Amino acid sequence: MISEAVEFLKNLTSDSGLKIFSHIDADGVCSAAILISFLRKRGIVPKDGLPPIQLTDVPPQSIDPSKVMIFTDLSSDTILPFIHENSLIIDHHIFEERPAVPFYNPREADKSAYIPASYLVWEVCSKLEDMEDMKWVAAVGVLGDRGELNSELCREFVGQFENKEELGKTADYIFSVDLVEGTKGDIKMIEELLSAKGPKDIMENPYFRFCYQEVQNELASAIKVIEKDGIFRFIEVNSRYNIKSIIASQILEKEEGVVVAAYSGGDDYKITLRTNTNLNLGAIAKAAAESVGGTGGGHEKAAGAKVAKEKLSAFKEELILLSENG
Repeated sequence: MISEAVEFLKNLTSDSGLKIFSHIDADGVCSAAILISFLRKRGIVPKDGLPPIQLTDVPPQSIDPSKVMIFTDLSSDTILPFIHENSLIIDHHIFEERPAVPFYNPREADKSAYIPASYLVWEVCSKLEDMEDMKWVAAVGVLGDRGELNSELCREFVGQFENKEELGKTADYIFSVDLVEGTKGDIKMIEELLSAKGPKDIMENPYFRFCYQEVQNELASAIKVIEKDGIFRFIEVNSRYNIKSIIASQILEKEEGVVVAAYSGGDDYKITLRTNTNLNLGAIAKAAAESVGGTGGGHEKAAGAKVAKEKLSAFKEELILLSENG
């Protein structure tokens, strides 16, 4: 419930000894920036530099514990082994077990709710401080996680901004910086988001612009194979960067009613799945991957999986079968 998150943040002090954990995508990076801005306004962390923060992919392989831990945009099911009683989770992923700690996820009340974490963090922090200056950052996170395509609330939220195109491109910049420089780039981006007045400040940054162009150049030659099977588009990607989600999103913009599965790897294949159908892609990806000894899961419209190279064909067949069975 949102009241749990508000109460948790309300009681924080400068000697709480906290650490922030967030995802490495645009939604996670924006969530972290909004939270840090709030903590600065409350005097909980210094106005210069960043508090202890760990940015990680999903699922996290490890978490360095702290006295107080705040998790944003990280699936609660995947971080259960790491949390303790002084933890707060603000998230929007589907979950099976409710954590026994302060927890805010709209899916608790409505399983179909899709509201990116950046909006949720902004919403919670706005209950205690004026966060109007970070509203645009929340919109960047929402657009980066395609919230406006999956939620009426999100459509109305981003619809307030006249510069929606610039906000969406800023999300692409964040993703590009992560691809080119990893978590070091994510940290640089958070620092810039905390001082920027709007998206133009991000897009005019020479290094961020270089990262964006680097990824755009890579996209031009990354697709190795495209295989069509019914509503499925299976795409083998050959790139030094993990650009599968960008490629998948680009195809969805051109075709309606399809599922895109972009994959790459060596002994193990990592698969990025996106759809604009009514299929619950997260559930299907999880079931298909586990049926061949792999792992998978995610949202209804966006999911991921990892399977052994020799199991890729079986994984594809299982995906198709599960989609046909609803």
